[in-house]
Amino acid sequence: MAHAREHHPDFDITRSWALPLTPPPGEYESLEGYLRRIGFTDEQIHYTRRSFANASGDSPDKISAIAASEEWTDTEAGDGDFRVVGGYVRMLDRLAHGLDIRLNTVVERITWGKYGVQAQTTLGDTFSGDAAIITLPIGVLQSGSLTFDPALPDDKQATIQSLRMGPGMKLVFWFDQPVMPEGIGAFYSAFNPPMIWSPSVGRDVRGQVITCFATGDYARTLHALGEAGALEAALQTLKTELGLPDLTPTAARWINWTADSYALGAYSIVPPGAHHARPALASPTPPLFWAGEATVKNAWGATVHGAYVSGRRAADQTREFLLRPQMSS
Repeated sequence: MAHAREHHPDFDITRSWALPLTPPPGEYESLEGYLRRIGFTDEQIHYTRRSFANASGDSPDKISAIAASEEWTDTEAGDGDFRVVGGYVRMLDRLAHGLDIRLNTVVERITWGKYGVQAQTTLGDTFSGDAAIITLPIGVLQSGSLTFDPALPDDKQATIQSLRMGPGMKLVFWFDQPVMPEGIGAFYSAFNPPMIWSPSVGRDVRGQVITCFATGDYARTLHALGEAGALEAALQTLKTELGLPDLTPTAARWINWTADSYALGAYSIVPPGAHHARPALASPTPPLFWAGEATVKNAWGATVHGAYVSGRRAADQTREFLLRPQMSS
């Protein structure tokens, strides 16, 4: 990646995003529209589509230019990505310690009002509380599979509908022997899927796992092929990029979030004209409070740290709400 950035300035700008942002993006301008307006070439747009836009969850013509620019200029989260030793389960185990966690419990109706909240499940169970934190993905909120009684305020419903859930999937392959070139842990492809990396790099494991990642139009194309077709298309991309026509995986798996009824997509997308939607979604409607990656600032959407921060914020809001009657008495 560093070699490519050093020798191809067109590619480097789509990784650094060191743009002057003058003129600034328009309110209803897409990322692709804005980049073309400031002089991006077709090749640079292509780089953007398979790198930044694919990582952001959709095609550049469907992403708000303002939301994208806020991500380029945000420095609060620091630089680089980090791997959780032992996997995300370590983080979840710590957060869930001592809590009553119910798995395989699908809520289909939430009754809420000044007397509290009742959550009714598909199995007929009812859970009651003084408040609730809603963390459902945008795709699920938009699907109507969860009924709110009474209905959410009109402005909250409009906010939910103004965001989008980007289609996304991973295609994971396991090979008995390492197949990536020495010193290469990730690369972008001109084919589909466009983003490829090995989570085996730096680990003492047998063989090698390679993950192919696709969102937006890339994911829509693969989704239409079905599981077998999508895996074969991804394997063909690997064969071509690695120069290994006989490459054969020991195992393969298709992780299709778009078809997952509890996700209905990869993560939230801010379309042109909706750059104010995330903070509006985060706004409390007591006794309901809102968290999840879709409720943080645009620069932190679609990230684990964004989801984590949103949970802490919603917990603080809920605590303040629950303590308010005691403070006023």
